[in-house]
Amino acid sequence: MSAAVGEGTELARSLDESLGKILAIEALLEATGADRPLEDEVLAEVRALGIDLISLSEEEGGLGIDLGGRLPLAAVFGRRLVPAALRDEAFALAPALAALNSGDGGGERVATLLKRVAAGELSGAVALGDGGSRLVAVVPAGAEVLVALGAEQLALYGLDQEGAVVVEPFQGLDAGQGFSRLDLSAAEPIASLRGQAAAAIRREYELMLVCEAFGAAERCLEMAVEYARERRQFGREIAAFQAVAHLLAGAKLGIEISRAGIGRHVDLAAEDDVGDAALDEHLAVLRHSLPEAAREACETSIQVHGGIGFSWELGLHLFYRRILAVQYLLGGEGQSAESVGAAYLRRRER
Repeated sequence: MSAAVGEGTELARSLDESLGKILAIEALLEATGADRPLEDEVLAEVRALGIDLISLSEEEGGLGIDLGGRLPLAAVFGRRLVPAALRDEAFALAPALAALNSGDGGGERVATLLKRVAAGELSGAVALGDGGSRLVAVVPAGAEVLVALGAEQLALYGLDQEGAVVVEPFQGLDAGQGFSRLDLSAAEPIASLRGQAAAAIRREYELMLVCEAFGAAERCLEMAVEYARERRQFGREIAAFQAVAHLLAGAKLGIEISRAGIGRHVDLAAEDDVGDAALDEHLAVLRHSLPEAAREACETSIQVHGGIGFSWELGLHLFYRRILAVQYLLGGEGQSAESVGAAYLRRRER
């Protein structure tokens, strides 16, 4: 993605290889078809890889990986379709608890929760919102806490208090992930955090979602290229036909532009004189453009595969579901486009 992002490449390759052995496409298809989570034994194997330590510092018991090193790992989550609940725990729940624990209002309960998430023993949910009390989030079975990420506020709620947070099933496109509707109107947070620290947690989580979509798209294109080189018609590989080559080239271009955009964000974040406003503006562009490019790559792969591209057994629809779910979480086509326009107007006013 950039020189900065390259620091985590070796770890990402190792994680990709390990997840490829654990998250078999057959198990993912079975869980999706039944609209249920993966077996507990499979989830435990994924957690045993230390994914909950990715976003924690060494002082907090984590791996101490910088931003550039975490982004390739988030892309691997998309490549291997890691359950959304585990993604949220790794890239939002853990860093949110760490930020709360380092603040004044953390308390003993937050410290205990942080230790448990670092040990892979805590299940929780994460929701994006902008001040409203009704949200949508992935709520896994047995989730004990909820982190609500607002624009400038982070709030931690307990899900073990009956009636405090109302959780209702929500039929999401990414089946089996546990999407739910939440009503926080009667709930009181366990702890909260405001200001730049809270905004940074949300910004990074959204960036990780962007990278997840990127990883899913990259894998879809790899599948398309592999198939185009193997499938033969009229005595030639279909990759040799101009129409197919143009489709693949267009998808590749979108992915490489996305890669450059992610790398640029890492470079901006590393500059001392770049403020939060500039980071928010750049992320607004990524939130809109990258899921669109990811959708194009997945749709191209489906088209290149022909009839089997639409088949259940191939599994391309699992990547499409994940990309669409990420796009929804990031505001969809409409809201994300409005955010880009608003960021542009704010820049002109300065």
